[in-house]
Amino acid sequence: MKQYFFAGITILTAINSFSQDRDWATVNYSFSKLKYNDTAAHAKQVDVKFRLPVYQGDKNTIAGAIGYKNVTLNNFPESYSKNLHGVILQAVWLHRFSSKKSITLFTQAGLFSDMKDINAKDFRYSAGFRYRYTHSGKLSTGWGLAYSRQFFGNQVIPFIDVDYKPNEKWSITGQFPVKPKVLYHFNNQLSAGIEINGEAASYRLSATEKNNQFVQINQWTGLAKLEYQFTKAWQFNIGIGRNFKQTYKLYDDASTTAWTVITIPLGDKPDPVQKMDSKGLNVQLGISFNPFTSR
Repeated sequence: MKQYFFAGITILTAINSFSQDRDWATVNYSFSKLKYNDTAAHAKQVDVKFRLPVYQGDKNTIAGAIGYKNVTLNNFPESYSKNLHGVILQAVWLHRFSSKKSITLFTQAGLFSDMKDINAKDFRYSAGFRYRYTHSGKLSTGWGLAYSRQFFGNQVIPFIDVDYKPNEKWSITGQFPVKPKVLYHFNNQLSAGIEINGEAASYRLSATEKNNQFVQINQWTGLAKLEYQFTKAWQFNIGIGRNFKQTYKLYDDASTTAWTVITIPLGDKPDPVQKMDSKGLNVQLGISFNPFTSR
């Protein structure tokens, strides 16, 4: 059951890019350490995203994003490919009913593969909606539902996000429970706090060499965060913490199209061919650009 929960994080992460993340461009790097059978290994990930504004009106906004991910697995078993790639296209339509109420429709399609021999099975997609309500100048919340076509089957996920600023010094934001963040703002430039970060990704391997197997990566990380607004438009952030849950699973190609609601599979779930489960250090660095930054 945990497999489906972690896979759902992939969808919530995509939703979060349209609900909480307003940056026009972001570059993030992360480093994770782990151990298996007394062997030390590490994984590195680079994540780049560009938002593409298309139309801005009084009632409607249309936008999109393009992203690229690279995961490098060092000192892993040979059954795992060393380099994994993701190319992602996202689109969103936001309609404002009033100054307090809005609805967002979103969709995402992506190629997630080792890029050795690309075929139709390397693509995943998702879609859904979110209703957002501004309760006051300090609090807004959003509720929604997402569908995803994963490598293992179909998944339906409800979600909630929060943007709460009780005063000028504190803020609580993020997708719950996937990526909540609490920050204390020393001034308009420097902020510090904590973040819980749940991430999931899956990548299809070569059809000829690996018989369409796929790798699923799941992480739960606790981080101490520091964010620095070094110009009006540019922000640097660093996070240091620990992966208290980190798994790398290898699966055979799914032969069924099972359905899952949140964490509840409607049928049998597959067992991994190979599994690595470890805790370890996690370090994250990032830089973002937003010409309309305000607090």
